[in-house]
Amino acid sequence: MLSVILAVLGVLSLTIAPLAIWGRNLVLNTDRYVDTLAPLAADPAVQSALIAAVNRRVEDHLDVAPFVDGLLPPNVAKALEAPLQSAVYRVVDIVTSRVVRSHAFQVLWNEMNRVAHKQLVAIVTGKKLAHGLIEAKSGKLLLNLSPVVEQVRDRLVSAGIDVAKRIPAAGATIEIARLSGLTRAQREVRTLNTLANWLPLIGVVLVAAAVALARRRRRALVACALGVGGGMILLALGLAIGRSIYLSRLATTAFPRDAATSAYSILVRYLRLGIGLVFAVMLLLALVTWVTGSSPRAVVVRHVVSNMLQKLGRREHAGRVGAFAGRYASWIRITILAVAGILLFTIDGWSVGGLIALAVVTVVLLVGLEILRAPVAERSSPT
Repeated sequence: MLSVILAVLGVLSLTIAPLAIWGRNLVLNTDRYVDTLAPLAADPAVQSALIAAVNRRVEDHLDVAPFVDGLLPPNVAKALEAPLQSAVYRVVDIVTSRVVRSHAFQVLWNEMNRVAHKQLVAIVTGKKLAHGLIEAKSGKLLLNLSPVVEQVRDRLVSAGIDVAKRIPAAGATIEIARLSGLTRAQREVRTLNTLANWLPLIGVVLVAAAVALARRRRRALVACALGVGGGMILLALGLAIGRSIYLSRLATTAFPRDAATSAYSILVRYLRLGIGLVFAVMLLLALVTWVTGSSPRAVVVRHVVSNMLQKLGRREHAGRVGAFAGRYASWIRITILAVAGILLFTIDGWSVGGLIALAVVTVVLLVGLEILRAPVAERSSPT
């Protein structure tokens, strides 16, 4: 009974761990935050939302009426005021669109987010915050778009629209999140950091203890691995549900639904990758544990695979390499798996393709080892 309780607690810990680590990295790790949000600058829906926000700020302070009244007779100025205002707005939209859709904006976006995230970390960790690119106001977290407005204003002035000099850069913002309470948010961030640090270790220790206390240890390990794999499926379903909640709470006129949808997909992509990675590792662990067991079906599978490898090995003449592989097979296996593990957990930002390539290379090396040592293993086996 104790083994079952420890197994359940261990599986729960390892299931929650990817979510806690992702959240901690996003909230407290500036480099990961900037890397996560970088694709937003090139997303068409998000670009449209940013263009609309900057346009509103510029248009609110770009009135051509006083300029026209000073140059033309009153009746002519009144007749031309509306079409001229409309023409200026079109120029503003063109200039803003060019700024936001340029490569230079993507660089500026990353710089803005790096500064903004450092300020966000200060907010959620309770440090003193100077006025900057992130503001916490009326329960909302606002991103200051002043650097973008400045670029648009300068380009309008360069295009000959001198009245654009009056446009103030300060005050242009777009809502990026909502705060249910700053004190509560700070407390939750501290809890999140603690969970991210300890949950993986606690989960591994609990599962190891559960397996050690179980009567049938191999079956217990398979059950725990499949349990964590099932937890990853639940997390993936939770992301789908979270998407609906996110869109219903965040989407506003300043940040429309299509932009919010793109933002959510980009925001959780590393979490999805982590879920897929843990799921694949758990399935592989369960499969290896089962295949190396003593159940009749596992024995049959091993026998079939062994015969295939021996047939392949007899066709090859590995010579001294084969003899070396046969003598040190166990150490070579450990080395291959250790190198794969080190690469997996020390290299940041694995892509799905990279993970698949690592798994394929590892399997190929292990199978190659078995082929090389097959003749030696056959000669050393009892007849």
